[in-house]
Amino acid sequence: MSCIGTAGHVDHGKSTLVTALTGIDPDRLSEEKARGMTIDLGFAWVTLPSGQEVSIVDVPGHESFIRNMLAGVGGIDVALLVIAADEGVMPQTEEHLAILDLLRVESGVIAVTKCDLVDDEWLALVCEDILERLSRTTLANSPLIACSALTGKGLPELLSALDDAVAAAPARRNLGRPRLPIDRVFTMSGFGTVVTGTLQEGQLRAGQEVEVQPRGLRARVRGLQAHRHAVDEAQPGGRLAVNLTGIARSGLRRGDVLALPGMFQPTTALDVRLDVLASAPRALLHNAEVEVYLGSAEVPARIALLAQDELEPGATGWAQLRLAHPLVAARGDRFIIRIPSPSLTIGGGVVVDPFPRRHRRRDPSVLSWLETLADGTSGDIVLAMLRGQSAMRRAPESQPARLGGYGGRELAELAWVVSMPAPRVEEALRALVARDQVVTAGSFFFASDQWQRLSHDALMLVREYHRQYPLRAGMPREEWRSRLQVAPREASEVLVRLEAEGALSEVHNGRGAFVAEPAHAPRLAAEQQQGVDKMLARFRNEPFSPPTRPEIEEALGSEVTAWLIEQGTLIRLNEAVLLDRDAYREALRRVVGYLRAHESLTVADARDLLGTTRKYMLALFEYTDERRYTLRRGDDRILGPQAAEVDALIQEEKSD
Repeated sequence: MSCIGTAGHVDHGKSTLVTALTGIDPDRLSEEKARGMTIDLGFAWVTLPSGQEVSIVDVPGHESFIRNMLAGVGGIDVALLVIAADEGVMPQTEEHLAILDLLRVESGVIAVTKCDLVDDEWLALVCEDILERLSRTTLANSPLIACSALTGKGLPELLSALDDAVAAAPARRNLGRPRLPIDRVFTMSGFGTVVTGTLQEGQLRAGQEVEVQPRGLRARVRGLQAHRHAVDEAQPGGRLAVNLTGIARSGLRRGDVLALPGMFQPTTALDVRLDVLASAPRALLHNAEVEVYLGSAEVPARIALLAQDELEPGATGWAQLRLAHPLVAARGDRFIIRIPSPSLTIGGGVVVDPFPRRHRRRDPSVLSWLETLADGTSGDIVLAMLRGQSAMRRAPESQPARLGGYGGRELAELAWVVSMPAPRVEEALRALVARDQVVTAGSFFFASDQWQRLSHDALMLVREYHRQYPLRAGMPREEWRSRLQVAPREASEVLVRLEAEGALSEVHNGRGAFVAEPAHAPRLAAEQQQGVDKMLARFRNEPFSPPTRPEIEEALGSEVTAWLIEQGTLIRLNEAVLLDRDAYREALRRVVGYLRAHESLTVADARDLLGTTRKYMLALFEYTDERRYTLRRGDDRILGPQAAEVDALIQEEKSD
């Protein structure tokens, strides 16, 4: 479906012409009818000679309502530029034409209205002037149709020309990420909250959960209407009314964007290529305050020029728009800028990166990056997005390299970021992989230089950990992932690839998952081994009343103590009490053997059974209770349901 938008000076007959073509009066407000002038956006639709039904957005022509005009013109495919034959090109005609040019609306029809009010000679002069004015714009080759809404002259030819213009307009992109810039919010009795807009970049279905950005509000689509007919699914390009549940009208406003949850995020900065109109009254200065119009949103902003101090009229340059309020944007979106005083359209441009960092001005690497994003091939753009700006900003030698920012992305996310269809991105990725410019790790893609940086950082983190903690099995996996600043699923895919390359390995033990070098094996130094031998001799001499953990750590250090526990040489009963593995098994054998011969066992009897103290016996019982080898009944212990496992432990001791 396509959308036609009117443009032109006030009182040149835009609304009257729309009514004549469609039978629908787009002026819906009583004030509009009283004044005979369009104030806000009006909407209609018509079936063209080819049978295609199209939407029409009728915009106000008065300069006081230019912001309303901009809220409606952003989503059109075809421009219907209306110029009255008795007046010709007027100031708002010029401004509207400049806006269409900045938005790169290349398909259009020029309707020279009120031709019944002038003679043929005057009409020819007006048409000649119009064609000369259009010659330097995107509408230069558009057909010009003289017509009269009052007499009907030229209306069939106008509809036919619109049909051709719609057919010639670029097809609407379907990227599977529907968004609806909201241009109207109202309530209907019996229905509730309704929003309207021109659907872009994907289908929307009744029943879907949606999100309103930049507010982050959730709602559900109760119903959809296109041209006052209920539809189950709406296609990109047409006007759409969406009935929402779960959200109040007061929570919505023009400029918000309706999308699927998590699909779009608001931004407060935009990297853009900026065009200043040749008709601008003055140069655009660095740090100038402007109003940005994107989609149906209007946001104050400050312009940071990235390559110069000012842009002269007619010039193009790189800039970053620093927005006063968040809005939703995607790469490739076009926008308009106006200066607030005097209120005037001064330029516009295209979004190159909707989520930029703050840049240093006149940085060649940043300017090169922007050039690639704006004008590169599909492969160039995909590779640039994978490399990210981190690849263009090396830290000074005096500063340590930063971890993170490796740019790994999956296909769907990458297609979203570069605003291209997934098959086109997939084709570019295959070519980049074949040229060794991109590396795959599971479903993630990395630029080769960023993968090398990631591999290096991943290995260095583990090596440094081994150096600091040589007796540990490895670096805890979650700590490794967190230090690298990669998402959990991405970390899993990266580790699988690094394991396949033989760089790292994942180790699991009773304490969790660790990342280690394949050749890493915790070993005691000679001096440490001597201390351990002495300590274990004390454990053998006092098997059931050995040194406490604080005593062991004082003699051996916490790392060696933790290693002995990790190796299973010592069994941790609680924070303070450890037993030698053989002593622990012997204690189990005695306790379970006693309970099999007797109904219960007191702490005092157990203490005598092992020749230990109450402190050690209570620690042992708490440990065996937890494993259900024993169960507490009052102050006594009875045989637990898992006592049979003790036999296996004792058998293991004999085999050792």
